[in-house]
Order: sequence, then C-alpha cells, then structure tokens
Amino acid sequence: MKARYLVPFLFLGLAGCSSLGNKLGLSSSAPSLPSISQKFRPLILWKDNLGTMGDSVLVPAVDHGAIFAASGDGKLSRIEGLRGKEIWKIDTGSQLTAGVGIGDGLVMVGSKDGEVMAFDESGKQKWKFEIKGELLSPPQADDGIAVVRVGDGRIFGIDDETGKQKWVYQFNVPPLSVRNYAGVVVSQGSVYAGFAGGKLVSLDLKTGAVAWESTVALPHGTTELERIADVTSLPVVDELQVCAVAFQGKLSCFDIGKGELIWSRDIASHAGMTVSKRSFFVSDQQDDVLSLDSGSGIPAWKQIGLSGREITAPYAQDNYVVVGDRYGYVHFMSRADGELVARTDTDGSAIRAHPVYLNSDVFLVQTVKGHLYAMSAP
Repeated sequence: MKARYLVPFLFLGLAGCSSLGNKLGLSSSAPSLPSISQKFRPLILWKDNLGTMGDSVLVPAVDHGAIFAASGDGKLSRIEGLRGKEIWKIDTGSQLTAGVGIGDGLVMVGSKDGEVMAFDESGKQKWKFEIKGELLSPPQADDGIAVVRVGDGRIFGIDDETGKQKWVYQFNVPPLSVRNYAGVVVSQGSVYAGFAGGKLVSLDLKTGAVAWESTVALPHGTTELERIADVTSLPVVDELQVCAVAFQGKLSCFDIGKGELIWSRDIASHAGMTVSKRSFFVSDQQDDVLSLDSGSGIPAWKQIGLSGREITAPYAQDNYVVVGDRYGYVHFMSRADGELVARTDTDGSAIRAHPVYLNSDVFLVQTVKGHLYAMSAP
C-alpha cells in the first residue's frame, strides 16, 4: 500500500481536522507578535542570496568556519563564515531537496530525483549515488560511511570514497504518517533515526545491523489522525543517552548502548529539540518552548508567547535560546528563565529549519526566499 503523508511545514488546511491542524500550527493568518521588553537589538552581520528554495527544507552546514549552503534550484555554495564572502558557487543541475550534509571531507546534497551527490570542499564532485526514492534530509558521513535516509523508510550506508552501497536498512512506514525531514544522527559508531509509530532505532554504522529498537511514544486515540505518533525530528545524543520526541506523543530518553528507557515526559513535538550543557530545549506542538533538565526531564521553564507562529527547533547559545518562525522572525529567549528578550525580522518568508551554530557568538538562519543570515546578540 502506498503511504500517505501529512506535511507539517506546508501550512495546508486539513478540512474537518481542526484539532490536528491546531497541533500542526496550520493557522490561516499571522498571530500578533508578543509584547516584549527588547533588551538588545540582534545584529545581522551579513546575508547572502543562495537561490530559490521552493518546497525544500534545506539547512546549511559548517566545517571549521566554512559554510556550505544549498538552494532548491540546484545551487551549492561555500561561504567564508565571518565575512559572508562566497568562495564558490556551483550548479548541481538538479532540484535539491536534501542537504547540506558534511563529514569525512565531503559536502553532500540530495535531489528530488533520488540522486545523492558528494563534493569535496573545493566544489569538485567526487561521486553520485542514485536511489529510487524521495530524499528529504541531509546525508551524514563518518568513519568512511555516508548515511542517507529516504522518505520511504530506507537508510543507506555508502562507501564515502567510492560512492558504492555498503548496506541498506528498511523500516516499514505505515499507510498514514507525517512526512519525515529529520534524517539521521551519526555518533560514536552508530546511526540513530526516528520513525513512524513512535519508534527510535540504533544501527551499526559499518554494517547497518540493528543494535536496538525502542518506543518513544505509543499511538493512542480512536482515529487514524489521532493515532499518529511519529518521530519527525532529529534524535539528540549526549554521553550516556539518546533522546527523541514524537508528534502527538512523548519525549523519551534511552540508554545509548542498550536502548533501555531512562525517563519519559508528556511533551509532543514535530519541530524538535536541542541539548546544551545539561539542558534540553524543545519546541512543542503548541509552539511553546520548554527547558528541561537533560538527566531527569524535570522542567525548568516554559515560554508560551510564540503560540501559533510555527516555530523551528531551538538553538542554544551561552545566554540565549533562539527560534525562527513561519513569518520570518527570529526570537531570543533568556536561557535562564525563558523570558523573550529580543527579536528581529528577516525577509518576511518562512524559516523552516532550525538556526545553525557558526561559532560561540554567531548562528545562521536560512529563509524560504533563499537568504542566508549570520546573526548574533551584541
């Protein structure tokens, strides 16, 4: 049976499904900006025009201060981080839907037609691997293996020198699920990925063998829509545990070696979370931002002022937690207590992907109109 997908970021109405639409943040008009006491004016250090995005959810990648960014119309750029100077820009000749991924000296993107393209950091193409399937998330590479996730639930391991397949893992996606743009996390010789039905899987990086499979959240409810409990954002890995959060489900953390449950909380999200210095920061389905202790899941604070703004997963700095939204705004919260302390706008188009670390002071935001911004707090 062919899978049917719900798409969280396309902002499409769901007739007769208002409760689910509210959870997805599918509002028809922009909610009012919350009143805040602006503590500082965020700095926009530079911006670059990457090209047209279309429906692609593309995110920049950073390697030793070099930024690699892509556009939906096929452009791939290398940008010098601090000044925003383009070092090179190439046309891949394909409609890009996945990227950018880095690792082992490779810069990788995926196309609408199922092509995985790997380049070196000078922009020279090293190999191309063709997959019959939809590529939605950045490939990752480590220890000689490039890992690519396909929309139909397959994960491929590719020799990152030759571009030849080493292994493939298949997860059986149920007939109705939320389209998954999350991709995989590669860490400590393992590949972690969340799936439909609230599943989290750990694979061996070298062989693709399943190390363990655990349940983040069990489906519940009476209708197909109510029972969706998919993991649609990236898992988060620290020294001892791997954690994931499910759409209409829970946030759960598991022992990294055995997959045994450590703790779980009733928090649902399709945008995702980040971990920083023993704290989790989560954007939930109501567009609230929560801070929790990463070891226990005990809440520290909750910011409810961004409801309905369809926010990204958070990015955490030393003093601030940052999210983008559908309407092109970037919001800063105090890391200590969650107070909204500053905001700035971009080009008025949606920010679909989470902000990305450049250095301890500067982060990157990419918009649907194809602009890449480098920002910081003063």
